[in-house]
Amino acid sequence: MSTPDTTAPDTTAPDTTAPDTTGRTLIRGGHVFDVESEFGVSDVLIEDGVITRVGPDLAADGAEVVEASARIVIPGLVNAHTHSNQTIERGLCDDLPLDTWMVLASYGGAGARLSPRELYVSAMLGAIQMLRTGTTSVLDCARADHEWMGDGLDAITRAYVDSGMRANVAAQYSDLDFFSSLPLDLIDGTEDLVRPPRAKPDVVLDEVLAYIGRWHGTHPRITPMLGPSSLPRCSTDLFKASAETARERGLRLQTHLLSAKSQIHVADTRYGTSTVEFLERIGCLGPWASFAHAIWLNDDEIARFAASDAVAVHNPVSNLKLGAGVAPVPEMLRAGAAVALGSDGASSNDSQNMWETVKMAALLPRAGGEPGTWPGASSVLGMCWDGGARALGSPVGRIAPGHRADIVLLRTSEVFVAPKEQVAYQLAYGDMGHAVDTVLVDGQTVVRDGKVLTIDVDAILAEAAELAARVWKGLPDRLTNYQRTAPLLQRLESEVRRRPWSRSSPAAP
Repeated sequence: MSTPDTTAPDTTAPDTTAPDTTGRTLIRGGHVFDVESEFGVSDVLIEDGVITRVGPDLAADGAEVVEASARIVIPGLVNAHTHSNQTIERGLCDDLPLDTWMVLASYGGAGARLSPRELYVSAMLGAIQMLRTGTTSVLDCARADHEWMGDGLDAITRAYVDSGMRANVAAQYSDLDFFSSLPLDLIDGTEDLVRPPRAKPDVVLDEVLAYIGRWHGTHPRITPMLGPSSLPRCSTDLFKASAETARERGLRLQTHLLSAKSQIHVADTRYGTSTVEFLERIGCLGPWASFAHAIWLNDDEIARFAASDAVAVHNPVSNLKLGAGVAPVPEMLRAGAAVALGSDGASSNDSQNMWETVKMAALLPRAGGEPGTWPGASSVLGMCWDGGARALGSPVGRIAPGHRADIVLLRTSEVFVAPKEQVAYQLAYGDMGHAVDTVLVDGQTVVRDGKVLTIDVDAILAEAAELAARVWKGLPDRLTNYQRTAPLLQRLESEVRRRPWSRSSPAAP
């Protein structure tokens, strides 16, 4: 996994041939569920990949008919944050906190050095898992090694094209070493861990903009994006330049926001203010920006974020597995912030099943919050659909005219036909991945009878199994390297955990 695989079929070249979404499709007689509409039997007419009419007894002249009388018709789920380069590493670790996990997985893991072909396979594996469980759109913070960054990002993007998914691909980048992102001044003995920036900000951005230039506007389901890794892992100059580039060029951007308590101290030291106030000052809280995790926000930051058009992406499963904290989602929703949902990468979640994420988003606030603050079924479904649409900047997440025809048909033998509220409860709490029968993206059928139609699934799964076997062979060496810094990281983790913090305070002391 150290050099690109030049013997594999070319998966790196951008696909400049737009798919044929012309024509008409009629989804007939399904029980249509949309958060903003009455629940009942309707037809859905799709023309050129867009929903044009929803209602009973629609004319089907010249349309391909999809019979849905024994199906519940819902919008495709939206996964607003993941890392496709990690899909091959599900089951990587168990009881590691976030900053320690980063050394073993994100920065020491195989996903950081996969070749372009291996990145293609890893991304395709995630796409198969998502499509089979009814996720039609994804925002992928994709990482490729600097040695073959362009080819690697192209390979990931091509995987989504080949699978038929809708994908926003945020090319992940940084200029600071991982240890530069930690508050190492809190403990002794860390002087040798920090390295200088790997390149000047304009050099780093040029690499990413070259990728965006190759893919921008070439495919209707693909949106290339800026993906500065996180504020602590980007110099102030690079992050400011990223925000300025997004504004000036009309690009979308996703980054990580306050996913660890340690980042509060880093922001206070580096910016002299809170992270969200810094983002506000540099003009990075626009509707084109989304922020994964958003766990350690204080009350002032919640208010500032809610006053903006930016989107927070809640990742409850990975947050819990890494012990990173519980995002203040009820508080953000009450303040009026836009919130989407994401699975996060498979080396911290182990699953790309968005039904699991929806359920956890509903249940997690109930561990400590008052019943009146709990987000209910309709609220978490809205986060997935409406919040996800805002994070992507795409008209998805609705069964309504003018929206893209990203649609999932669920078997009524698995999801019982009932009053709308009861259907919402089943969707939010029942993990309905097993009920997925048919999936359409842009009006094109990509899953039928639970089987992905667009690719040779068995061949991809076989190649993924071989790749995973190679990944595990390298794990002992990775653990040896990790254990060299583990004692320091554990001391730092203990120091950060013991420091007091209040959501009402402007910053941690």
